[in-house]
Amino acid sequence: MDKERVGYLYQRHLDQVLTGAELAELKVLAMDPEFLEILQNLTENLWYDDEQAVEGIDSVKARSFYEYIVLQPQQKRKLKLWPRFAVAAAVTVIAFGTWFYTNQIDSIRNISASGQIIANDIAPGGIGATLTLANGEKVRLTDADNGELARQAGVTVTKSASGEIIYEITSAAKVENQEGAINTLSTARGETYKLRLPDGSRVWLNAASSITYSANLLQLGKRKVTLQGEGYFEISKNKAHPFVVESKGQQVEVLGTHFNIKAYGDEPAMATTLLEGSVMVSQASKKVILKPGQQALNKDNVFAVAAVDIDEAVAWKNGLFMFKGEKISDIMKKVQRWYDVDIVYNDGNVGALKFSGTISRYDHVSKLLDILETTGLVHFKIEGRRIIVMK
Repeated sequence: MDKERVGYLYQRHLDQVLTGAELAELKVLAMDPEFLEILQNLTENLWYDDEQAVEGIDSVKARSFYEYIVLQPQQKRKLKLWPRFAVAAAVTVIAFGTWFYTNQIDSIRNISASGQIIANDIAPGGIGATLTLANGEKVRLTDADNGELARQAGVTVTKSASGEIIYEITSAAKVENQEGAINTLSTARGETYKLRLPDGSRVWLNAASSITYSANLLQLGKRKVTLQGEGYFEISKNKAHPFVVESKGQQVEVLGTHFNIKAYGDEPAMATTLLEGSVMVSQASKKVILKPGQQALNKDNVFAVAAVDIDEAVAWKNGLFMFKGEKISDIMKKVQRWYDVDIVYNDGNVGALKFSGTISRYDHVSKLLDILETTGLVHFKIEGRRIIVMK
């Protein structure tokens, strides 16, 4: 699906209809070796010179795209931009970084402490996690070599070159007779990771989250995992074995679909968002069935179902911060998890201000804070790994 997505987004770029959020998504995909090669094949032969340019392709756009999206994130080599391409790339950066305050303001004052922010800048999070095996052994995946990590319950566990943990069944007999090899994949603040389960289902784990599961995935005839924090799921269809995600007493049961669950301990409600297919969300005696584009908010075992923007719900998985009328206090919770910082407010009222916008999660924190400051309604000060929010 992601491979098709790369081609789709690149064609939208050539057609000059790519949105800011889609551009940032492409930049994130280019950081994955699996998709970088696809982008290279699509772009590298389009821009050598005007005489060799492919008919119907704007060589200026192709060249700026290749350098900004393909070369820059990978830092493969330093390639000086031609002046005309540098301008095109700069316009692109500005376009996808533009933010809007939810209340219309006649003039946005550029009152920021950007000099102070940049002096104490904080880098974004990245790929990383800890895998706890059934025997209690902990494997720091950022330090582990690619290849096989373990064998347990008839399943091999490997780490791929693209930074993904893969479970594969190697002995059906052992899988049938052994369900107790419990594993946990956990991310700290500032970390994210991908997981491929033995049935082919894939999970993206957000920062400060964990997922616990049997190595062979089966528990009492069901494919079952337990989630803390936030995860995006793409579940392989299997009518004989429903897939169940348990979070804080809530259960989400599917046969095969795509959905996102946000169940952080410091959030007042759990949010389950369905992208395609169908899911049943339940807790105690209460149940709701979701349709694509719907989200179930579970607060104190009371469900509220509403249509939502699914792009916003899974923006983190696509490498973005996306806010729509969101309180600064909620925005800063996301900043805290991703940049591994502590947040302090010097005015209790500032947390109620609401903002909207989209920006890459792979920018330094100064860019995000500086853009928020341009409203003139909120300001920030960085002290070590602490961000002070003030009016």
